[in-house]
Amino acid sequence: MNKNTEEVILDTAQSIVQEYGFNGFSYAHIAKKVGIRTSSIHYYFPNKEDLGEALIVRYYNNFMASIAQIDAETTDNIEKLRKFIQLYSGPVQEYCTCMGVMLATDLASLSGQTLDGIAKLFTSNLDWLKRVLDEGRNEGQLNFSGSSETVAHQFLASLQGAQLLARSFRDYNRFNLIAEGLIAALI
Repeated sequence: MNKNTEEVILDTAQSIVQEYGFNGFSYAHIAKKVGIRTSSIHYYFPNKEDLGEALIVRYYNNFMASIAQIDAETTDNIEKLRKFIQLYSGPVQEYCTCMGVMLATDLASLSGQTLDGIAKLFTSNLDWLKRVLDEGRNEGQLNFSGSSETVAHQFLASLQGAQLLARSFRDYNRFNLIAEGLIAALI
């Protein structure tokens, strides 16, 4: 195994959260999938709140790296939005949703730091979208009425809803239908 135990635990927990939600698993589920004892999980994450906090920090960092990569790969704002959509399409292919959406469904039972992490993740999504929308409109690539803040919220909410619809119907094409409509509405 090339990854260390902590990474494997986080990878496994993330895939479980994206499928069942944060309240849909125990350390025993992770231990069984990884092939370790629950005490090994407790060594890295003394309680489930610690695990939740580590998951959202890692997810946030990965998201920030992904949008930095998008920015580095292209200056075309339409292409940036398409690549952003691809970030959200990944979980859909396995009929899951992004971890932020799944954690948000369990807000009432999450620790304060995890809640703050979710808010930070969504704020970063919205800030990046707003910037890309503003740049695209200023450069004449994107055409929309209203504020970029409103459109950013609509864009993000549509992608999150598209994930849920695709998952509910077990039909990836429903995600694509909504994603294509988002781009078409802006050009």
